Amino acid sequence: MRIAVALCCLLFVVPPAPAQPLTVDRVEPPNWWVEMRWNPVQLMLHGDNLHGLTARFDDARLRVTAVHTVPNASYAFVDVDVPEGLPPGTYTLEVTRGAERVHLAYPLLAREAGGSRHQGFGVDDVVYLITPDRFANGDPTNDRVPGLLDDFDPAQPGTRHGGDLRGITDHLDYLRDLGVTALWLNPVLENDSPNSYHGYQATDLYRIDPRFGTNEDYRRFVDAAHRRGLKVLFDHVNNHIGIRHPWIDNLPTPTWLNGTVADHLRGKHFKMAPTDPHADPATVEALRTFWFVDNMPDLNQRDPFLATYLIQNTLWWIEYAGLDGIREDTYPYADQDYLARWAAAILNEYPAFNIVGEIWEGAPAYIAQFQRKSYLPRTFETNLPAVMDFPLADALRAYLAGTGRLEGVYKIFAQDFLYTDPDNLFTFFDNHDMTRGIYVAGGDTRRVKQALTILLTARGIPQLLYGTEINMRGGASHVELRADFPGGFPGDARDAFTPEGRTDEENDVFDFLRHLLHLRRTHPALTHGRMIQYPPAFLSRPPYFSDVYRFVRLQEEETILVVVNGTDTAQEVDLTAVAPWFVPGDGAVDLLTGEAVVVAAMVTVAARGVLLWQRGE
Repeated sequence: MRIAVALCCLLFVVPPAPAQPLTVDRVEPPNWWVEMRWNPVQLMLHGDNLHGLTARFDDARLRVTAVHTVPNASYAFVDVDVPEGLPPGTYTLEVTRGAERVHLAYPLLAREAGGSRHQGFGVDDVVYLITPDRFANGDPTNDRVPGLLDDFDPAQPGTRHGGDLRGITDHLDYLRDLGVTALWLNPVLENDSPNSYHGYQATDLYRIDPRFGTNEDYRRFVDAAHRRGLKVLFDHVNNHIGIRHPWIDNLPTPTWLNGTVADHLRGKHFKMAPTDPHADPATVEALRTFWFVDNMPDLNQRDPFLATYLIQNTLWWIEYAGLDGIREDTYPYADQDYLARWAAAILNEYPAFNIVGEIWEGAPAYIAQFQRKSYLPRTFETNLPAVMDFPLADALRAYLAGTGRLEGVYKIFAQDFLYTDPDNLFTFFDNHDMTRGIYVAGGDTRRVKQALTILLTARGIPQLLYGTEINMRGGASHVELRADFPGGFPGDARDAFTPEGRTDEENDVFDFLRHLLHLRRTHPALTHGRMIQYPPAFLSRPPYFSDVYRFVRLQEEETILVVVNGTDTAQEVDLTAVAPWFVPGDGAVDLLTGEAVVVAAMVTVAARGVLLWQRGE
């Protein structure tokens, strides 16, 4: 009987589970560089059973200064001091837990010489914005990639159409000939999510989306652009990631996100809150923590490990690819203290660099507060060099739509006293999120030419949306305005990259814009000249008010006059106000036609026409 009981008890004895092995399957950043100012670098290890670790390198000069474990044993963070003078090479990191050891090869590379890398961008540039999926398909073999969500369907406006890095690279000579000097690509990181062709739902922050190409393809694209004198801007997102990012199912820390998939704030676009002196603190917090949309989880940059990860990730892409600038998405939505540290780290590493923040609001006094060293009172310093000039875009779009006058443009420029650096404003009248200018104008090419003239001759850094040069109309929605460029895709009926493939109207706009771009590059007054503007004229007879906008660009070597007629009738424009620089009887050159002209007190400007004169010697 006793034996039976003993055997019965033995049957219910559970042996202890074997200890789970220590594994490391990913290290981020995947490499670093010697002689970087950012030091120490913090490595994020991902694997299994990463609690209770110690770590050291095989070379005593490379010191591990701290190992941080977090509640989630899938992650650990290792701080590494890279001493000055350390030779580049592949070093071995030994990670230890008790008797277990894992050896990880970690490359520390030599930094490439400056040359055309990290140039920054400024008033000498014109930025051409490309949605890569919609520009050109240079490699149809990567339209579908095993292991990634397959949403390739060129017949559907919201799915992937196959555009890629090779397609853009194949057309760099076209872009150089057009006359733009910098390329801003919508985000190119992996977006393994539905309806993510636009790039704003990243699922791997260290990998180019394979539908666009490889990391090496991206670096080759940047190098090819640099060889042609074209700079490259990186579209970066600190605020959020995509819902299918692996972090979502296995957060590195409990505070990695603001909220959870099941419980998060929505629809709190309180963009004025960060600079509002009367703001309710809860409103400020709501802006910082709400999810832009449900499939874009909001990152919490107050988490110190995440903050370091994001800064290092940005530095990594700049150094790896040789980038020249950054356009930062949804700037007011992220934590402002973090963003100031992020910008400072980038500019400390790359002093010639430039960063422009997307601050989508129409009040100059509001966006001026985000430019570094602002004259206006605020509770934080941004360190942000440039901001997107949405107030000017609004004024130009109102004019294009016929709901506003050129007087509105004049009034926006009149508020430039608010900015510490008005020349470092990113100017535009449409982009990938805004209905195209020609659509807003109801197809009126004359108005679009006028907007282009103002954009390319006034202060600031102009940005053009791909297809503007051929009057691509698109539609009212995001997916419609991001139409495929004709000739960039297999089976296209025509090739608008060539004169023969464009219509007469398209060639007319193309030639006009190309000529303006050439003028901007060859006339320093249009980029560096002082800008003097005049209020739209009042007349002594009906209609009394004439919406004719005039301004002068003054530079030591030259003086240029711009006149834009915002009416549907030809106007006799009084030039006596600009007589200090354009004296009646003196000679001038019409820069649009190349013809010599004689300055008169009155000059006729065609309906919805422009005049562009250079003062004679």
